[in-house]
Amino acid sequence: MIEDKSLLDYMRGLAVSLDPVERFRLAVGEPDPWQIELLRTDPRLNVGQRLPDGTRAPDDRMVLALCGRQSGKSTSCGCLAYSDFCAGKTVILTAPSLRQSTELFRKVLDFKNADPSCPPIVRQTQTELEAHPSHGGRILCVPATDQARGLTADTIVVDESCFAGDDEQTAFFPMRRQTGRIFLLSTPSTPEGVFYDTWTSEKPVRRITARSIDVPRRAAQVAFDRATMSDARFRREHLVEFVGSGTALVSLETLERASNPNVNALELT
Repeated sequence: MIEDKSLLDYMRGLAVSLDPVERFRLAVGEPDPWQIELLRTDPRLNVGQRLPDGTRAPDDRMVLALCGRQSGKSTSCGCLAYSDFCAGKTVILTAPSLRQSTELFRKVLDFKNADPSCPPIVRQTQTELEAHPSHGGRILCVPATDQARGLTADTIVVDESCFAGDDEQTAFFPMRRQTGRIFLLSTPSTPEGVFYDTWTSEKPVRRITARSIDVPRRAAQVAFDRATMSDARFRREHLVEFVGSGTALVSLETLERASNPNVNALELT
């Protein structure tokens, strides 16, 4: 067992610098499987190459995560941003509103405060983190209404992409360096917009699904919301389905009660 605190901090810092998942574990706890997949995406390894069957493999230069409510989406954004910051990269972190962008920056600070080997910081505001020029890392949090023109970024992270204006969020895309990557994370909205169009297209982007009903720690909240939410909203918030805001002709609850796996189908002879 290592008792030297300096050596222990050094080894922890080395571990988190090599693997964002270890950084997440140190600051938050055990990540969910979808978060592990998200944090370990790497465009250097996955660039949409042809598979043996002729299809294209997912391309990690653009990653879409369709997430249920309170599934850890914003925390994942913070980990992605801070991990790339520690690697000396410039990160743009954006959301539909200034309030949401500020909340995202608080997630970044959670990882910074838990980091035993944080880079030397020369500037920290409510929306910006900048390391010493010898390191080069920088995080800038802006609302998607602010196009922040003139910037060049290694990583662009858009939280609640389905709720950001199409023109506003796509204005960030040309800021990506050729070797950089774009992350779009969101709970579903109505079936329209940049996120929906990309998600349902045949483009070789990586798609990650995180349904609230598949996360055991969310079971109590999911049960409460199922009993109190409208069918359409529950399907959007927890089943991550793109459904309209109207009332379904037949509710999900009615369909579930109408099916009985213990009854065989009627056969006519």
